[in-house]
Amino acid sequence: MKPRERFLRALSLKKVDRPPVLSPNQTATVEQMDALGIYFPDAYSDPRKMAALASAAWEQVGLEGVGVPFCQTVEAEVFGLEVKWGRRKTDIPEAPFRGYSTPDGVEVPENFLERGRIPVVLEAIEILKERYGDELPILGHVTGAFSLAAHLANMEKILKMSIKNPTLVKEFTNLGLEAIAEYANAMLERGADAIVIENMFASVDIMGVKGYVNFAQPFDRELISRIKGPTILHICGDGTGIIEEMLATGASCLSIDSKTDAKQAVSASRGKAAIMGNIDTVYALAFGTPEEVVAETRRAIETGIDIIAPGCALSPLTPNRNLRAMVETVKSLSHDSEG
Repeated sequence: MKPRERFLRALSLKKVDRPPVLSPNQTATVEQMDALGIYFPDAYSDPRKMAALASAAWEQVGLEGVGVPFCQTVEAEVFGLEVKWGRRKTDIPEAPFRGYSTPDGVEVPENFLERGRIPVVLEAIEILKERYGDELPILGHVTGAFSLAAHLANMEKILKMSIKNPTLVKEFTNLGLEAIAEYANAMLERGADAIVIENMFASVDIMGVKGYVNFAQPFDRELISRIKGPTILHICGDGTGIIEEMLATGASCLSIDSKTDAKQAVSASRGKAAIMGNIDTVYALAFGTPEEVVAETRRAIETGIDIIAPGCALSPLTPNRNLRAMVETVKSLSHDSEG
């Protein structure tokens, strides 16, 4: 079974020979960049370099899927935020919060797909599709509507607004909904097999359960209803308390962080959505030993997770040997069960 077929079957809750193993979030690491001689921000200005860096996830470590882009700043930049590239060429770009006081100050850009780095991302998807065809799944990464709102309004101000003026929070969040959906569907048209909605600022660790339910979940649900293909909803942090609400968005798959109770997520999701994750990205993958990664991967498999993956975006400091340990553990346990 090819990785693409295995992934799409797992995403559809169909029987597979073993769990797929890949990452729904950013995969570029310093080691991969050094091997290719391709670094941030060059990979964002050249679609071929972007595709090449994405390919390293498969070519160098065996992760069974490729995805672009590598950060959550593409949409924010198009909405007028300045991107900070960091002092090192391996730093993941950031878009510091703008701090608009009201949605009236935000200009919703026309011709969204022609702005900023979006054409580069879309062309990179086309290149990846041409390169890997039916062999590998290709993922398109978009920012969740609430996270874009947080970029525009400033996260601290959003939290205050949620208490003093909740209607304003919803107005900010609604600003990017149509544009993000348009971007996601363009990715599918160019060859993406699924769309990852990365809603990092909607984390319960930041917003609390009620905050997610009131201010982010309705927009996740609406965005997913507008996307014309499979969706993976990623919420950072401990999502244990919002699993039911995440399932109610209609996402094909929930990507859960290592803090989330995987057994509870698997139990709640059965027959509704696939579960993806929840390998620890810091203590195991970035700074652990291969032996610790093996143990962490075995734990995730034993919980019944459908798609084995890092629980969040990979740190650029993650060594290839640890990623290979995760991949090989999934494969070896599958071979053991066959025997």
